[in-house]
Amino acid sequence: MRLNAFAATASLMVLALAAGPASAQPMNDVGSPWRGMYLSLGGHVGEMFGGNKLSFEDLTPGHDLSFTTDNPGSSTVLGGAELGQWWPMGGAMIGLESDVSFAKNIKYLSSLRGQLGVPAGPFLFYGTGGLGIEIADESFSVTSTSGEVDTFTGGEKKYGWVAGGGVQAMIARRLSLGVEGLYYGLGHDSSALQTVQGAEPFNVVADRNFAVVRVRLDFHFSNFW
Repeated sequence: MRLNAFAATASLMVLALAAGPASAQPMNDVGSPWRGMYLSLGGHVGEMFGGNKLSFEDLTPGHDLSFTTDNPGSSTVLGGAELGQWWPMGGAMIGLESDVSFAKNIKYLSSLRGQLGVPAGPFLFYGTGGLGIEIADESFSVTSTSGEVDTFTGGEKKYGWVAGGGVQAMIARRLSLGVEGLYYGLGHDSSALQTVQGAEPFNVVADRNFAVVRVRLDFHFSNFW
């Protein structure tokens, strides 16, 4: 699957950058202990607000259709992991991170982002942005006055952008705890459909823009090299 290939490529990019020759790595201590690779397995959990919200437009002359959906657009619990690397750049830090999340009605939510951070003692404040990808499940039912009930299910894969920021704090040797907010701009799309038996027309509009607020716990390898 192209999505799995993308995730594998993103992870290999991070690993390749992290494994670069020592001569290419800055030798000062700016940004320590943030400098280096970090890994988090099952290391973030948060809430998704909005997104994957379905709305309907009844195009029948009598407007006699009713709709129910499993995609109400309410908040959803997200969990996942991330892999990344930080490098010092003057008094700041630059980074690259790939992550993956899972939730109800979401098979796969991933991003590959650049990062720019400013260390302040045990804290790191940062902004981030890059590519976002989502595979989402969709399910809804349509009922007509004739008694016909049709159920529609399927999956959608969407590409877009993601941007946000956050703050992290070192809470122990090689462990940091942080909170961040991300906004995924995956767009809107509309599908023209009809009921199976009565061929009554309607439109389905999907809002795929949403925000995520999450807490993360990362393990840092910076003290190993």
